[in-house]
Amino acid sequence: MRSAVIRRSCAAGVAVLSLTLLAGCSDSGEDGKEAGKGGSGSAGKKTPALSAAELEKVVLKDGDVKGHKVTAPTVTVEQKDITTEDKACAPLAYATIGSVVDRPGATVQRETASVPNPADPKSLDVTRTLIRLSSYEGDGAEAALASLNKSVDACAKGFKVTADGTDQQVTKVAKTDAPGGADEAVALDIVSEAEDAKVPMKVVVVRKGTTVAYFTALNIGSLATGKDFDFPTEIADAQIAKLA
Repeated sequence: MRSAVIRRSCAAGVAVLSLTLLAGCSDSGEDGKEAGKGGSGSAGKKTPALSAAELEKVVLKDGDVKGHKVTAPTVTVEQKDITTEDKACAPLAYATIGSVVDRPGATVQRETASVPNPADPKSLDVTRTLIRLSSYEGDGAEAALASLNKSVDACAKGFKVTADGTDQQVTKVAKTDAPGGADEAVALDIVSEAEDAKVPMKVVVVRKGTTVAYFTALNIGSLATGKDFDFPTEIADAQIAKLA
């Protein structure tokens, strides 16, 4: 019965979130990816953008966060895989579905999964979080956060998005408390509807210097019930600390 519930949950969620988060949910990457160089020029002195190799040194590793297993995702989602009816909603869709905003110079990815309670190892209460660390040249990191915030304001009432060829409707976009310790941060509660199911998601995006960390989280149990869940703040806190 549990396996059947999880499979139905995955079927509902796969249209909404990156396959990287859902690949392992039936029974329980691309790393160092170089993207196109981008970002606006800097008017003043800026911390140099990190290379993919340097991002690898600061991205979360297994053992960094108690109660969460960290792995490299086996599938990635790119901007070309995501389209919106309203172009103003594209940056928000990218951050939500599992891509990045604008054109970073380099990106690395990780996936985390909370460890089930030992008393109930088959519990569906497992939160999976996709992390993307992206470095931007010049003022590109600030511009990415500005683009995201503008998109959130423009699309707060919801929007239609197509991910991996499947249409879905985002019905809720709400700002919530963002984690501290970063130069800029935005945190969002998202609800998307697909396959007649409501899928709650949590999106957190933070900037530390020229690096932007994207976090997209879903809870396997919430995929089955449509109920809300708590974003694993310890994940964001640990990643921000490694960027200090």
